[in-house]
Amino acid sequence: MQTTEIEMTRRPRPSTPRPRLTPATREYLHVYLPLLAIIVALSAIAYANNSAFLTSTNIERMLTASAALGILAIGQTLLLVGGQLDLSVGSLVSLGSVITATLVAAHLPGAVVVLTVVVVGAASGVLWGLLVSLLRVPPFILTLGGLAVFASVALTLANSTPIALPTGLEWLQSGSYLGMRAPILIWLLCLIFGGVLLHFTRFGRNVYALGANEEAAFLAGVATVRTKIMIYVLNGGLAGIASVVITGRVGAGDPRGGVGLELMVIAAIVLGGSSLAGGRGSMLGSMLGVIVLGVVTSALTFLNVPDSYDQLVFGGILIVAVSVTAVAELRRHRKVRLRA
Repeated sequence: MQTTEIEMTRRPRPSTPRPRLTPATREYLHVYLPLLAIIVALSAIAYANNSAFLTSTNIERMLTASAALGILAIGQTLLLVGGQLDLSVGSLVSLGSVITATLVAAHLPGAVVVLTVVVVGAASGVLWGLLVSLLRVPPFILTLGGLAVFASVALTLANSTPIALPTGLEWLQSGSYLGMRAPILIWLLCLIFGGVLLHFTRFGRNVYALGANEEAAFLAGVATVRTKIMIYVLNGGLAGIASVVITGRVGAGDPRGGVGLELMVIAAIVLGGSSLAGGRGSMLGSMLGVIVLGVVTSALTFLNVPDSYDQLVFGGILIVAVSVTAVAELRRHRKVRLRA
């Protein structure tokens, strides 16, 4: 009897299961922390070479230069999360910049200029959304053609030369509101709008469902056609805002001002944890990806790296980001198969 009691007391207690990480915590550890580490490391390297790198003036300059790319990243994040893509945004920004400078030169009110450019961008979104949704045209090929068309129209309207900006957008060049430069404030407001829309509304849940599995989303009652058109419209409208910001900051309507932005924005979003396959991504991650690219650009300047290496660095970042995302997708699918 005594030995039985001793054996019973020595029996090992069942081990408590380890707490699982929430999706938000996992996203923070796998995406946000590495991006923050990259920003800190690059800033430290550039600061060691030139102490002016971390001054408030240079930080404000970096954020101002990144504002247009950040605004584009908001619309492109909606698209990638929804399983879509738009490669025409760079040329659309060039076209919007030419239209902005032309309308300002015609002495139209600033509100009318901004509204016109946003409507032009949204109209292109309606066109892409209808063609992708109703005709099942692959968005990669469709928007690649749009890239060429918009670029040609911009060069034609501007006679292949930048249009000097007289007066009318000075508030974008030197204006400061709530202690922030105007482009930074516009970026922040667009980011808040996009973040609330994607993460805290039914529309945002529909976008995630669309990107994860379009057929399942349709069977679950999601209006997939309407959702696709809406994210393309939002992306086009935000591209119009970005073109106004670029035009005001540069002081001219450049028909080549948006060249390469389509690849930069994809690199920033993929760096921020979005999946090219759809169904995954966040506005915070995309913002951090944009800041990483802004820090890289500024660091290359402070480290006196020749301009010829810029494309090499950004191309390498894009290759690494896509490769890391592909590896993460393979691991995720492998875990799903093992659980099944």
